[in-house]
Amino acid sequence: MIASGINLRRKVAISLGLSCVVGCGVRPAEHVEVKKADRAIAVTVAPLEHRVVERTVDVIGTLRGWEQVTIGAKRTGRVVKVEHDIGDRVHPGDPLVELDPVDARLSVDEAESKYLGELVKLGITRRQAEDFVQKYGVSEELLMGHVADEAIMRVPAVVQKRVTLEKAEQNLRRQRALTARGAGTPQELEDAENEVRTAQANHDDAVHIARTVIATAVAAKVSLEQARQTLKDTVVKVPSPHLLPPGVKDLGRITYGVTHRQTSEGQMIKEGEAVAELVIEDPLRLWCQVPEQYVGDVALGQKARIVTRAYSGKAFEGAVARINPSVEPASRTFQVELIVSNTERLLRPGGFARASIIVDSRAKAAVVPLESVVRFAGVTKIFIVDGGYARVISDVKTGREGRGWIEITGKLPETAQVVTSGQSKLADGAAVVVREPEPARNAPPEGSPESTPAPLKEADRR
Repeated sequence: MIASGINLRRKVAISLGLSCVVGCGVRPAEHVEVKKADRAIAVTVAPLEHRVVERTVDVIGTLRGWEQVTIGAKRTGRVVKVEHDIGDRVHPGDPLVELDPVDARLSVDEAESKYLGELVKLGITRRQAEDFVQKYGVSEELLMGHVADEAIMRVPAVVQKRVTLEKAEQNLRRQRALTARGAGTPQELEDAENEVRTAQANHDDAVHIARTVIATAVAAKVSLEQARQTLKDTVVKVPSPHLLPPGVKDLGRITYGVTHRQTSEGQMIKEGEAVAELVIEDPLRLWCQVPEQYVGDVALGQKARIVTRAYSGKAFEGAVARINPSVEPASRTFQVELIVSNTERLLRPGGFARASIIVDSRAKAAVVPLESVVRFAGVTKIFIVDGGYARVISDVKTGREGRGWIEITGKLPETAQVVTSGQSKLADGAAVVVREPEPARNAPPEGSPESTPAPLKEADRR
């Protein structure tokens, strides 16, 4: 009985083993392939592309007017008229403030009367005096040159003394002839010689006085010009800049904006006291600090795009106009000035702006889809598919970003298939299987039943 039981159990075990082999029907090689397929990770890929991109240096800065100036009064006086207020647009030469001109006009009249009085002494007209001054200016030539000598010889006092001198010289010659014939005495000859010396001294004194009158007339002319300038300074005007913006050759195109008015009618102001603040709004200057590492990249004339929060959808054109040759030791930056076109007067001096200086508009770069870049624990990397396996490229750096793509740099192959999805499950050397990306579902046309939301059920309303 015991032996028969053992035989029965052996038969049952053998029959179960045979049935398992026959029922499963799995061969050893097929079993390995199934395991390998089970370990492969499904991913989507996109080709590594090379395209032309812009290289830019992004900076921030403060907008300033092409010129910002505080206008002060050159004279002391009472304000009788204020021509412009905040927000007005003015041009070079336009009046801003007028001071009481009464005292200045009286000073002009006084200086002019003195000037004309000196011209009368010289016996010349005002036109002649003006021609002399215009030709020779206030110089030694005007006082000691041949022109001055000719004018002095026509002065009445000098003419009178010259005639007297000539008469005395004639008498001396006659007396010498008489003395030579024995008809004259030595005393008479000596008297004649003394008369000549006296006449010569009187003549020289008249010439000297006339020359002094010329100097006094010139001083009176200068005083008259000063009085006229004082009268002119009673009207405070918009300045005329000599340093014009790039491309502007006509001074008439310059426009100032009044940013601050500091005087009122009837107010007494002192010499040098501010009356208004002005700014040239077009073009503007953008002062920004650029990191030292871009010293070799930024150059004069490079184009720039400027954006502000006030006009987030609009970019303004600019260009590099000035570069500070020194680097600030504290910040390790250097100053760059951009000229920004502001013909529409949209930008305001003093505002904040961001600028992108285009240092290279035709740079070649490797780009990948945005979703292919993996950032973890401070490391930026991408995965590529190589012979059915994933290979990681670590320590890549990202650059310029566009619509759906981003620039990367690092040890990259010329061509590669970059993993765009499934990276979270990947490790270097993992087996992958490439699948086609799911097509984007098109939105149903507007008005179709699919686009119309279903009515809420009563339970949902509650």
